Amino acid sequence: MLIMRYHHKSQSIPRTRAGFKVGMKLEGVDPLHPSMFCVLSVAEVIGCRLRLHIDGFSDCYDFWVNADSGEIKPAGWCKQTGRKLHPPKGIREEEFDWSTYLQSTDSAAAPPTLFTCSTEVCEFEKGMKVEAVDQMNPGLVCVASVSDVINNRLLLHFDNWDDTYDYWCDSTSPYIHPIGWCKAESRPLTAPQGHPEPFDWTDYLKQTGTKQAPPTAFTERAPHLFRVKHRLEAVDRRNPPLIRVATVTDTDHHRVKLHYDGWSSLLDVWMDSDHPDIHPVGWCQRTGHPLEPPPGSCLSPSQGVCPTAGCRGVGHVKGSRYSRHHSAFGCPYSDINLKKPVVLPDCLGGERTITLLPVSLHHHGNQDYSGAVHSGSEDESPSKRRRGTDRWLLSANQIASCETGGGGGACRRVLPVCLLEAAPQDPPWGPSDPPPQRPALGCHTGVRFCAFSSWL
Repeated sequence: MLIMRYHHKSQSIPRTRAGFKVGMKLEGVDPLHPSMFCVLSVAEVIGCRLRLHIDGFSDCYDFWVNADSGEIKPAGWCKQTGRKLHPPKGIREEEFDWSTYLQSTDSAAAPPTLFTCSTEVCEFEKGMKVEAVDQMNPGLVCVASVSDVINNRLLLHFDNWDDTYDYWCDSTSPYIHPIGWCKAESRPLTAPQGHPEPFDWTDYLKQTGTKQAPPTAFTERAPHLFRVKHRLEAVDRRNPPLIRVATVTDTDHHRVKLHYDGWSSLLDVWMDSDHPDIHPVGWCQRTGHPLEPPPGSCLSPSQGVCPTAGCRGVGHVKGSRYSRHHSAFGCPYSDINLKKPVVLPDCLGGERTITLLPVSLHHHGNQDYSGAVHSGSEDESPSKRRRGTDRWLLSANQIASCETGGGGGACRRVLPVCLLEAAPQDPPWGPSDPPPQRPALGCHTGVRFCAFSSWL
């Protein structure tokens, strides 16, 4: 059993029950576009978890958060803090007004008292430069900027790249480092796309008129206390409405590998130790959230109409549009859906696509092999990519080495397809060779990165 002292405060049992009601309106971060705040509605409340709907878009883009998440805010927060709010589809930004919108939709804003009010602060400021790990490509440390700061949470943006790679983290994150860290650690630093080599921080700061984040802003996070065989409760990453009994099967200095008890190891996932989808034993009971027992246990409900062993027919491979399924075609755990990605058009429009569910292939050691096929247009102009979830994904025979971190899969090394097809099991680099840099846009390799959305 895993007791609560092992857990981050964001994973702990709330002191009060969530007061959110279905239909309430609020503002929050779009998990597929981390730099964007959108108009949201509460679509479902289970215990202390909320399913949020992005107003004006299909409910297949709905997502789940904890009620105490720092990435949801009361209506009017963006205006008060000088941030841009993206209105519902069909309403122009300059025309949107909360009072008018609430009246026209016959709805109410969630009371400000329901939102977590953090008093934590940090030394980071908007525009400061850092060296940061690319969570989609964990082998790369890149030149990055702090593009937003909320209390002690930072939005990181990789210079000269679109916001596909942006992510939020706190000031103690092991993914961020002061400038000069790579040089001190004898690690390669990935320069901004298009920047001439060799890269020099002093020149770059002068050219951009920016400053570095002070070394005192970086606070080392204490190592986690998770150990192999610890039990906990964790959100099912392929079926987010569900929380399952899980066991820690492996760890590293800031991540844990989770196995959902009673299920295939194909569903195992690496997660950051402070991920809000991990909870201590007893969290579901205390918050009023159903806990899915392992299939085949004496407490497990009877098999539903779904033919997949262990599945009760809850959830759907196409997201929240459907709450149940009755066949292998809609089952998130069926063999056919474990072997192919579920791809949806980007809700922002254009020809980009997003991957709702990744492919699960096999596992080996500390690696999580995931892949999918990108179905977007090959001839998109760079301007069409600037805000995108333009997630270029690799098929199985194009994957040389992948590693999952922070809930998303990512290829550490991207090679020309011809090399992978020639020797897919014998990658042409040695164990001591540094990983290649990111390929530039329009790179002749024809492939980008293996990645999937971190919110799943």
